Amino acid sequence: MRLSAMEGQEQVIRSLQRGLIHERVGHAYLFSGTPGVGKKTIARAFAQSILCLQPQAGDACDVCPSCRQYLSDNHPDMTWLQPDGATLKIDQIRGLRQRIRYRPYESPSQVVIMEQADTMQPPAANALLKILEEPPGPVVFILISDRGQALLETIRSRCLPVAFGPVPDEAIAAFLQGQGVAETQVTLLTLLAEGRWDRAARLAKEGPPPIREKAIALLKELPQAGEVTIFRWAEEWDKNKEGIAELLDTMALLMRDQLLINQQVPESLIVNGDCAGLLVHWPPAALLDGVEKVLAARNWLTSNVSGKLLVEDLLMTLREHVRRR
Repeated sequence: MRLSAMEGQEQVIRSLQRGLIHERVGHAYLFSGTPGVGKKTIARAFAQSILCLQPQAGDACDVCPSCRQYLSDNHPDMTWLQPDGATLKIDQIRGLRQRIRYRPYESPSQVVIMEQADTMQPPAANALLKILEEPPGPVVFILISDRGQALLETIRSRCLPVAFGPVPDEAIAAFLQGQGVAETQVTLLTLLAEGRWDRAARLAKEGPPPIREKAIALLKELPQAGEVTIFRWAEEWDKNKEGIAELLDTMALLMRDQLLINQQVPESLIVNGDCAGLLVHWPPAALLDGVEKVLAARNWLTSNVSGKLLVEDLLMTLREHVRRR
């Protein structure tokens, strides 16, 4: 895919295209940012544009001999390094040095993409640093990292930083709609995607996480639940703080939605559009108190507190608030 056709990282793409158009491509780049926001995809498109023999306004042409080789994953001037196991190893860097010591075969420059560059141990990182300091020929390095600050400062200083932020909600929502997601779930799944293409793709395929259905059932049954039922629910979350965090986040959103529905706000502001009316019988004061209690419990999760007791106390409190009001 061409650079100009990509969405979600427009500022990054404009910057890269300016360098291509004005023939000011850097010698090394560090693509860093949250996982799943398009770093690898854009690196691939940028590499093709660098290698293209007939670039057009910062885009690869897709038809020249170089592009055809690239699109068939058979370009002699392209090297893609991935961790061997958990790390990028020094033998891989030594092999890279041997490969790039020759002049390019097809394109004006060679391109090296290094995935998870932050996984290099010191020997590998120092070997790469020597290559960056004294490149053997025309070569462009694109280092990709979810944790750019974990790289050696001396490596970072020799790379042009390219920061990738979260994908805008508008782009995620448009993607979900294009995947056929029901309009009543687009807002929720956009929120759950947290600006990441990979999560959006998974949510489009699988739908909301199963924990959402548990939260819905729990809130629906809570006003009539007895102590034994609440104890059983709490037992399920013992030693599962990550699951509790997801449960509490979902509960807070469901309560928040009901408060907004009570105020007759536009539907576009409702996250759980398919659950309208779930908590219609909860008094507004109970909903407000409920959101406050749930968020407070969420904060307690970071401390050394029993997950079981936390859930148990929260549910007991919420039930009493609903019954009292």
